[in-house]
Amino acid sequence: MKDINATVIVDLNPKEEDILKSMHKDARWGINRAVKEGLTVEETNSDADWQKLYDIYRNTMIEGGTKIKPLEELKKNSSVLLVCKKSDKIIAGASIWFADKYNMKVPRLYLNASMKEHQNLQPNNLLYWKCIVWSKNKGYDSFDLGGYQIKAREHLNGINKFKEKFGKVVYYDKQYPFFKAIGRKFIRNFRFFWWLNKKLRN
Repeated sequence: MKDINATVIVDLNPKEEDILKSMHKDARWGINRAVKEGLTVEETNSDADWQKLYDIYRNTMIEGGTKIKPLEELKKNSSVLLVCKKSDKIIAGASIWFADKYNMKVPRLYLNASMKEHQNLQPNNLLYWKCIVWSKNKGYDSFDLGGYQIKAREHLNGINKFKEKFGKVVYYDKQYPFFKAIGRKFIRNFRFFWWLNKKLRN
């Protein structure tokens, strides 16, 4: 049974400077602020960096009331890990995996987490941008920002608005087992079922 999904796609065909210009001014401001604050982003695959980011990830998931995935699962599903540092300290990170969409492999944001006390430095804006640049430099035509919650509630609404600043919302259908598709529709359209699902996932 089909059910509607959505995500945010960044078109990578224009020149890098034109991609940046196409973003919302708040996204550009955040990227510039992060750079002025001395934040840097680097690609890594060390176990030590993964562990440091995982600690940040756990706190982010707890604050958002989201189920925490095991570290090994995150590592297995991540093709690229980028960490954001302030004075050599990891304060945020993001990873990319490759989703099989539209009959082609598309780089997709898989993990993004940051330390709450450093979010004013805009590390997530810089990480999103670096993921976009990484994907463009690898020759891909688009970058998927990792999903968009239709009729989002609570903190997910804020995540939606953040992603909208970087690209275009795209809707598409996906096949699900019958009862899962029905459950998704109930959770999306009725607050009680959304609340119940949230409780069961925690």
